[in-house]
Amino acid sequence: MTELKCLTTREVACLCRVSDATVKRWDDAGLLKSERTRGRHRRFRAEEVIRFQREQELGLKQTHADASVIKSKFHRNENKTHSDSAFFNSLIAGCEESAANTLITAHLHGKTLTEIFEEFVCSSMCLIGELWYDGEISITQEHLATRAVCSAIYKLRNALPVPEMTNQLAICCAVEGDYHELPTHLAQMTIENEGWEVINFGANTPLYCLADEVLQHSPDAVCISAAIINDLERLSRDYKNFCEHISKLKVPILLGGKVFEEERIRRRFPAEIHAQSFAEAAEFTRHLT
Repeated sequence: MTELKCLTTREVACLCRVSDATVKRWDDAGLLKSERTRGRHRRFRAEEVIRFQREQELGLKQTHADASVIKSKFHRNENKTHSDSAFFNSLIAGCEESAANTLITAHLHGKTLTEIFEEFVCSSMCLIGELWYDGEISITQEHLATRAVCSAIYKLRNALPVPEMTNQLAICCAVEGDYHELPTHLAQMTIENEGWEVINFGANTPLYCLADEVLQHSPDAVCISAAIINDLERLSRDYKNFCEHISKLKVPILLGGKVFEEERIRRRFPAEIHAQSFAEAAEFTRHLT
């Protein structure tokens, strides 16, 4: 089998709160599928474990205080540099399945969605962006990593429990000229995880088009991201016009992204919140619920 970040029999037993022998019986009965190493040891993919847990309703209420072999591994890994992390290396190599296993395993062991995004996805992708900017990796490697991370977060999305729906709607996008799709996908998942419906228009969305969609759908919140701004004066004017155009709806606006870290930029783009993390975005939507 390929060298993926898989779980051992003992780790699965800790997650499901059963004995090692029980896990082996499940495997032998075909209820929980394993793969074998060259030494014939059982290894279980994180996606397979979470499928089995869902079907059997086992170990799904685990708290952060629960002890497990994997949890101790995570604590040891937190002290490593990002370049030493398995997730970062999976992205650089374009290993989509290995990257997905890392995220799903983190979820299995009690990491919240926003913690996973901040600790794994954002930190690794920021480093990859810096390496590309410094010429240490090629644009093709950056594209390969982006494809791998997008595949991983979609598999994570399928593994998440369905939240109780709130009958609220959010619209997400990135500003015109910003071709980064990933932040909009992470924002969508963050808000969906709070029980909201989300319409995500993705990257490079003109604000005048967004205004028409807001008027048509009357959302409960609008979330706009910006990793870069090519023409500050133009975008500032477009944003002012956008806010005036939708003002009668009194829709709260969340702005996020690296651009809005600067106070001088935030002053030119007023909003209910300039979120500095996905945890802040989640808290903002909970406040509106």
